[in-house]
Amino acid sequence: MSRVVFSFLALVVFLTTGCDRQMKYTISGTWKGADGQVVRLLEGWGENQDKVIDSVIVKDGRFHLEKPINQVGRGMLEFGTYFRPVLLDGEPVEIEVEGFQGDTTVKNSFVLQGSPEQTVMDKVQGIQMLRVFAMAFGDSGEGPDALIESYIDSNLNRKAIAYFMEDLLASKYSLPAIEKNYERLTPDVKISFPGKSLKASIDDMKPTSLGGIAPDIDLSDVDGNHLTLYSLRGKYVLVDFWASWCGPCRKEIPNLKMIYEKYKDRGFEIYSVSLDDKREAWITAIAELDLPWVHVSPLKGWDCPVAKRYHVTGIPKMFLLDPEGKIVAVDLRGEDLEKKVDSFFTNI
Repeated sequence: MSRVVFSFLALVVFLTTGCDRQMKYTISGTWKGADGQVVRLLEGWGENQDKVIDSVIVKDGRFHLEKPINQVGRGMLEFGTYFRPVLLDGEPVEIEVEGFQGDTTVKNSFVLQGSPEQTVMDKVQGIQMLRVFAMAFGDSGEGPDALIESYIDSNLNRKAIAYFMEDLLASKYSLPAIEKNYERLTPDVKISFPGKSLKASIDDMKPTSLGGIAPDIDLSDVDGNHLTLYSLRGKYVLVDFWASWCGPCRKEIPNLKMIYEKYKDRGFEIYSVSLDDKREAWITAIAELDLPWVHVSPLKGWDCPVAKRYHVTGIPKMFLLDPEGKIVAVDLRGEDLEKKVDSFFTNI
């Protein structure tokens, strides 16, 4: 592959008319030898992360993107096989790229210069990746987490740090730690769009986090009858998200059956929410595995609204509730789950 040198200037300009302030982004640059290639600005995060906000075809080695936006935000620039987050904060960003990802004929490099906010956004991507790799290889994540806390502490006046903290929530970072750091953000960050978005995410996560009151669930059981989670108030309840096709879920079933048989007559129930999308597979699995507890499902797979409300991104996912519906444990399995349930009935 021929050597590719890419550079562009991303500029977000605030236009003021009377008392109203209007914003737009202007992204211009050069990409030598890339005529006919498409440069895209993607939403980059959340359910619509692949949504294209804007795009342009490179012509004569140049491109230009410009469009009004409602508030300070962020996006993901896609050009060739490179992706790079960009903060649309009203400050110019200059990026120079050499090569394509996977191209061994040149030294791939990406140099970015921009506002302090953009520098923070760029830095946290690397910190987040350290944490992901550490956890993937069985590390507790304490080392990267200490680095994260230190970096947040030194950037409490940056809007980009609010976006970073929101991303951490989505990657199972400690909610109490994020909430504590949110309170330490400067007032101007709190009232910004990223700050408000972070606060909304914190409030949304609270009910399904340790100590929260689990939201009610109202789904149909195998007979088509609606059975709500709140109808089981007064019992200890294990809310179990699973699916017939899930190997780790099946592996945990013998332990669940043992605990259920031990305490089903003493005020313990299991409320299983299936992420199956085919009724036959769901019903067959319940019968074959001989699962005698409560089973409900909307049969929508990963589009299950309850799974989204409980922020389920992988299964099995379990929430242990006390008789008042308070979440007292999350993601316990095997012996740890057995010991926790045992502790409820030891002195009864």
